[in-house]
Amino acid sequence: MQNADPNWEVKTIGEYAEVTKGDLITAKETKSGNIKVVAAGIDYSYLHSEFNRQENTVTISGSGANAGYINFWREPIFASDCITVRGKTDIETILLLFHLKLVQAHILNQAKGSAQPHVYPSDIKVLNYAVPPQKILNKVERIFIPLNSHISNNLRQNQYLSQLRDWLLPMLMNGQVSVR
Repeated sequence: MQNADPNWEVKTIGEYAEVTKGDLITAKETKSGNIKVVAAGIDYSYLHSEFNRQENTVTISGSGANAGYINFWREPIFASDCITVRGKTDIETILLLFHLKLVQAHILNQAKGSAQPHVYPSDIKVLNYAVPPQKILNKVERIFIPLNSHISNNLRQNQYLSQLRDWLLPMLMNGQVSVR
């Protein structure tokens, strides 16, 4: 059996990445816009005019039935009732996402509270993380970053096509347009 690479090191996620709580905002406080507000659910809650987190951010639902649910946003978002995790670079953040997904069950079990479960940034900051050496990060980055950009582009196109469908379908149904 080979010895472990001495360039790998174990740190807590709090030592390696920025782990922060979002800024609470209610639907009444939002201004009309197309920035997704990420709160306690599995998907975004509503839309707002400004963002407080850049694209490629990991979110962890902070409270409610989905407390501890991990998601990844390839677009700027407004982080509300959630925890956000960002490495110094996009590749560090993507690898943190994979690690957090691996320990998803543990994070879900960390939810505290009987009436309303909560997961706190402190629950995430203490998790151990095996930090790869820079040489490996560079190799992985050359593969993953173009793939992530491709996925992001596909998601934008899907969203546009869904909006187009939702606009055309009622006109097709009431006879305003027809297909030959």
